[in-house]
Amino acid sequence: MTSAKLYQAHLAALGDMLEDALSRAAARGLPLDGVLFHAGREDYYHADDQPVPFRSTPHFLRWAPLAGPEHCVLARPGRRPLVIRVAPRDFWYEVTPLADSYWQPSVEVVEVCRLADAREHLQGAGKLAYVGNSAAAAEELGIPETMVEPEALMAPLAWHRGIKTDHEVAQIVRAAEKAAEGHRVARKAFESGASEKEIHWAFLEAAGQLEAELPFATITALDEKIAILHYQNKRGLESAPGKVFMLDAGASHEGYASDITRTWALETADDLYRALLDAMDALQRDLVAMVTPGRPYPEIHLEAHRRTALLLAETGLVRCSAEQALEQGITRTFLPHGVGHHLGLQVHDVGGHQAGPDGGTAPPPSDHPFLRNTRTLEPGHVVTIEPGIYFCDVLLDELRSRPEGSEVEWKLVERLAPCGGVRIEDDVLCTPEGARDLTRPLIQGPRGL
Repeated sequence: MTSAKLYQAHLAALGDMLEDALSRAAARGLPLDGVLFHAGREDYYHADDQPVPFRSTPHFLRWAPLAGPEHCVLARPGRRPLVIRVAPRDFWYEVTPLADSYWQPSVEVVEVCRLADAREHLQGAGKLAYVGNSAAAAEELGIPETMVEPEALMAPLAWHRGIKTDHEVAQIVRAAEKAAEGHRVARKAFESGASEKEIHWAFLEAAGQLEAELPFATITALDEKIAILHYQNKRGLESAPGKVFMLDAGASHEGYASDITRTWALETADDLYRALLDAMDALQRDLVAMVTPGRPYPEIHLEAHRRTALLLAETGLVRCSAEQALEQGITRTFLPHGVGHHLGLQVHDVGGHQAGPDGGTAPPPSDHPFLRNTRTLEPGHVVTIEPGIYFCDVLLDELRSRPEGSEVEWKLVERLAPCGGVRIEDDVLCTPEGARDLTRPLIQGPRGL
């Protein structure tokens, strides 16, 4: 199916979701005729005249892949979406011309110089809610503050974001294709002895992304830095050459994100670590297969811990049985994060802890507070699956101080600590038939290319 046909079907699905959201809002005492989705207002660094790199609000981008601040989409049931493009007359910054694209024939497009000028195009639209980042912008458009992202509307909108249309899946795949090429080139840079900075630069060039275009800052870690889950720095030559390399990095396409993690090791890396890496890859493959309709996502997380316990016992990292390692919470030291999250217009897409379309919270298990998704999987959900094992000083020190720390083979932990850890992550679509891995066909695991 062409991009234009996918987008037409996408808009039809969004129309159905909008009708449901408005119906639910009305049932809670908030009757609305439509929603104005705002791309957002540009912000500035404190006490400065430099703008913060702009990122359009996700709800807007779901309707129109139009880059830049201030644009709007007026969405009403049974009507073609009205895209209001704000194109200021400016000599400081380039105003990019609106090129012909696949999505434009399916919507109505008007152009104004200022957001306030959009108000005339909203006359007769009825009672509207505003979805965006600026109450001031809503006021300019004649929408009162009480109608700025009302919870009765936002809950169903966030819930429906969990179901990706075929158009959205195609966008995520395009983002994954860019990221996969970046991962391949980054691996070659690592194997040639490059530093973290050099590997990061290699990824950017191969993925064809500027820093500001990335859906999140890359985690580019050599050796012991892998143990820092969201390692934010990039060392220079002092970090090279490394024996073990982890890259957690994605790319974006028309606002949609990919999120891929690969860990690689040189032949000279510790044999026990290399065995751990291969075992984690096999474990991750089994977890991916669990992305099936009707399965509560926490089941995958708990299975990750059960399998991690087996891995700790099989490698001799713990003296106790796998069952004991699980019961005593030892696995939470080595796998402290959730096994994954929803993915889409945001890397950690909304609604992961939502109890239902009308709101409410379904919190993660008390022993696993960092799990970002507690929903039951449905066809159309795109989630990440990213198990790992880490040797984090802070968590290991805490475990040493507890009675169950006596069950750990600390000499082996100390041997592996310079390797940091391992994480492997893929983006997976839940389909009626089961899991469709969107990223593994593009970039293989530790032994593949």
